[in-house]
Amino acid sequence: MWPVEREPSYEALFTRGTAHRVRLWDLRVTWAAFVVLLVLLGANLALWWQTRSQIRAEQEALFDRAVSSVLTRLERHIRHHEEIARSVQGLYTNFVQVVRDVFELYATVPARSNPAVLSVAYAPCVESEQLGNYLHYARSERYWEYRIFPSETVPYLFPLLYVVPTDSAPQWVEWNAIAHPAWRDAIERAYSTGSITATPWIPLRADRDTVWGFGLVAPIYRTEPHPFSRLRVGDRFVEGVIVLELAGKPLFQNALLPPAPTDSLIVFEGFDVQPASGEETHTVRIVASPNWEAGNREAPLLVAERSLRLGDRNLRLRFATVPAFEGLYQRWLPWAVLGGGIALSAIGFGFVLSLVTTRARPLALAGQMTRAQRRILEASQDIIAVWEVDGRWRTSNPALQAVLGFEPEELAGKPVEELVVPSYREQVRQQIASAPDEEAVIVEVPMWTKTGQQRWIGWNLTRSLQDGLIYAIGRDITAQKELQRQQEVARRQLMLAQQWALEASEFKADFLSRLGFQLRNGLTGLVGFAELIAQRQYASEEELRDYVAAIREGAEYLLGIVAETPEIAVTVTEQPVAVASILGELVAEAERLGIQLCTSIPSEAEATEIGVQASLFREGLSTLLQALSAGGVRGR
Repeated sequence: MWPVEREPSYEALFTRGTAHRVRLWDLRVTWAAFVVLLVLLGANLALWWQTRSQIRAEQEALFDRAVSSVLTRLERHIRHHEEIARSVQGLYTNFVQVVRDVFELYATVPARSNPAVLSVAYAPCVESEQLGNYLHYARSERYWEYRIFPSETVPYLFPLLYVVPTDSAPQWVEWNAIAHPAWRDAIERAYSTGSITATPWIPLRADRDTVWGFGLVAPIYRTEPHPFSRLRVGDRFVEGVIVLELAGKPLFQNALLPPAPTDSLIVFEGFDVQPASGEETHTVRIVASPNWEAGNREAPLLVAERSLRLGDRNLRLRFATVPAFEGLYQRWLPWAVLGGGIALSAIGFGFVLSLVTTRARPLALAGQMTRAQRRILEASQDIIAVWEVDGRWRTSNPALQAVLGFEPEELAGKPVEELVVPSYREQVRQQIASAPDEEAVIVEVPMWTKTGQQRWIGWNLTRSLQDGLIYAIGRDITAQKELQRQQEVARRQLMLAQQWALEASEFKADFLSRLGFQLRNGLTGLVGFAELIAQRQYASEEELRDYVAAIREGAEYLLGIVAETPEIAVTVTEQPVAVASILGELVAEAERLGIQLCTSIPSEAEATEIGVQASLFREGLSTLLQALSAGGVRGR
């Protein structure tokens, strides 16, 4: 431990300096002046209060008008979008059955005319036992490849069947909305309460730019059981729900267009209150006025909170005045009145007061400065420490305990490098030894906490040879280091993904080239054998069967190539196809293209069948004939 220098404390100096203060006034002499002073001050305070109250009343009235204007437009805009959901809901109330064309006809106009509407969809209620019947019905509505995702085994599913705008339908049709926890909660509340419900503030699109917003859910009921569900609420059966996706940013921006003159006087931000663990809740910021950052630089003059209803959710809006809300005249008029009165009242006492308090004022100022510096030192979140030149702890502020877990007294006289991770100790030792005099040096090292954890500390060291000390300021930069590490990992992952994409592109080009070569060769052989059969260029029925077998083998070979082609889902189903039928189609197609083939079909071929996928086989022969026609083939 270092020797403690004995010197009087600042509190002792302040007490010693102020203990012999002279009494300021002798009331036996100055009582009349004090009476006048009190009367003038009382009158000035009354006038100041009246002026200030009148100005504040005018400011509050103006503030309330601005808040009401914004709130009214937001409520009107939200009610408009809720009416969209109700209008589509009413479509199912007025019609016994709504097919796809009718839904798209009624829902497309509101979906495209409102920028905040991402999509309007209909999701029927489907029991898991009726899933097969529902899939058959969905495919009959021209969704040929209808597949429900995600596929969860639950009592009831709510897959999207109709979606507008139709350009977004391919990626959202088939989506099981009840699989998402937020949507599930909204759907269950909707058909249980019979009213429009809303999801929390959630990401609706997760593309390149994530789109956040709300989802509105409107229930649809039937008096009789639904073909795919018997879910019942009271005396009604649940048919499904109408789902309306609202993008948050255009929803609030368009509500305030065109802006009102009073919009520039306030700033506001909106929050969605969402449940957390247990009975706790947390607020999510969903909207802020365009001037929020500029208007939130200082404490507002007036603040108000309002609720905004969206479906069955209460959104909380916080309004505040802008810094320039209170004009210079309004701000300083009451104080000018008060200041003028106080100045007139205090002129007679100013000189005497300054003489009496001349000696006490410097001491009070010194004490205030010392206390302010001590508060800053104790309240700082950074470690402010003093080290010996050889790197031993001398003293530190309380932030040492908050960051590393040690009390300043625990480390007094101990080497700093004991807390440094061993692999960085030599680096710290060298940097301290080579630090220039009276110049700041930045050192970033991982250090051990009292609990054995590692935390990165960024030290700003100033070595003073004159004082024989090192002044150190340390800041916890663990989060910054972790962010740098994550950014480096993300950069490397991106480079690896780019390399994989390049290799996949090269493989695809090479594969398609080889596939085209194999298809051309195979189809040429098929047409050749078909031409021999069509022209009866065979010596016996056995040779004819050989030609037919060769055609079948070639077709199976081409079918195998097509079926194994990646990224294309092909279901190969072989079925017996008559050779005579294929030859007849081949001759008709050749005549249409101007190629002369033998028009008579051998009797031996009429009873011959081959097992192939008819559509692919015919498509291959047709493609080959078109290639021959393009190459100028016209004769037999």
